[in-house]
Amino acid sequence: MKPQHGNPIEWQNLCQQGEIPVLLIRHGQTQWNKQRRFLGRSDIPLDETGKAQALLLAKRLAHTKLNVVYSSPLSRAWETAMPLSQTKGLSPTALPGVTELDQGELEGHFGADLAQDFPDFYDDWTKDPTHVRVPGGETLNECAHRSIKAFRTALSAHIPGQTVAIVAHRVAISAIICDVLGLPVRFNMRIGQRNTAINLLGYRDGHIRLHRLNDAEHLDS
Repeated sequence: MKPQHGNPIEWQNLCQQGEIPVLLIRHGQTQWNKQRRFLGRSDIPLDETGKAQALLLAKRLAHTKLNVVYSSPLSRAWETAMPLSQTKGLSPTALPGVTELDQGELEGHFGADLAQDFPDFYDDWTKDPTHVRVPGGETLNECAHRSIKAFRTALSAHIPGQTVAIVAHRVAISAIICDVLGLPVRFNMRIGQRNTAINLLGYRDGHIRLHRLNDAEHLDS
């Protein structure tokens, strides 16, 4: 579906009455994303395409009221959050709990080389990644636990009538969505997330509903 630039989405209206609309957004592209390298805690900035994506995101949400913009403190998320925040007269608020899965020794390796470079890890991960520790890094379950906790804690500080944006990372975002949908964390990698994709969730009294998934129409014009 092509974006309807003349008829911007009323994101708040897609939520149910009494819900706090939450725009959960993946960061823009980096060179390591483009090269299909593992990227967790390495602080790689946006590339030129990623910077353009961040501007398109801000333009897409130009008419959306936001009360706060949370962001992972890593550069690629922060640089995505900045144009969006500036259009609202805001500054991003750091939310360290939604940083990416710690990729440990995998950082910088090409995804295509994983089976060759880390065969034991690859075999275990493909069977069930839930409790498999990335060499020198985290387990998927650990990443999911901290991401969900940070997400819910941040939202508990807000009231209906406010709208929240959170800029984070693919594995952290997919972990949150798995939790919302009641899916085991091992389904994480099946939830697609394009760079700067928007996921719309509604939060009310500790309950979260997913209204829109992996929406990146602003990149398709």
